[in-house]
Amino acid sequence: MHENSHRVLLFDIDGTLIDPAGEGALCLHRALEDVYGLSGPVETYDMAGKTDWRILTDVMRLAGLDEAEIQSSRADAFDAYARHVEAAAPTLRMHVLPGVMDLLARLTSDPRFLLGLVTGNVRAAVPFKLRAAGLDPDLFTFGAFGSEHMDRNQLPALALYRLEQQLGCQVPPESVLVIGDTPHDIACARHTGVQVLCVASGTYPRQALADHRPDFLLDDLADVDRVMDIFNMF
Repeated sequence: MHENSHRVLLFDIDGTLIDPAGEGALCLHRALEDVYGLSGPVETYDMAGKTDWRILTDVMRLAGLDEAEIQSSRADAFDAYARHVEAAAPTLRMHVLPGVMDLLARLTSDPRFLLGLVTGNVRAAVPFKLRAAGLDPDLFTFGAFGSEHMDRNQLPALALYRLEQQLGCQVPPESVLVIGDTPHDIACARHTGVQVLCVASGTYPRQALADHRPDFLLDDLADVDRVMDIFNMF
């Protein structure tokens, strides 16, 4: 492998690849009840673009727990969340967003593209969520996850470090594109010094995303030819 010979795509999951249909929040509610005995304001908390570590910490603080108690049981809560997602997977309503299946088929047939995940989701829950929506987790060969750092801005660098370990060479920033649906995705790309494609297929409308000046902005991934043009030109 030589530097600059590949294009690295770092995909968010919820709102970008799949519509989670509120199922993740329900599983988190159950996990927090299991571990902490209460769930806090999960139903009203704005989760979009945040790591599960951040979400758990914020809602448990709002529920009145102290920091030491929250963090000492965090790993148990992540494990419980993954178990609830796994158990619920056969009946989950989450589904793939328009264009995603065709797009991934094209990308995985083209050896120039390396597909990774940069997601706020708990790592252990990701395969169950993707399969529940009809996606193969093995399409994504590296990544960084919301159970690994509270700050989403740190995740792209972690994902790229893992990719570099696989490849045995550095990944130049100009060969990397983050794909997401929130201002947090834009912020993490900027923090890492890479470009970002934002799609308005999540909870943020197009103009709210445009205000944060992503490098590329689309309504969704449905126009696969247009998306591939971006992937070929960035």
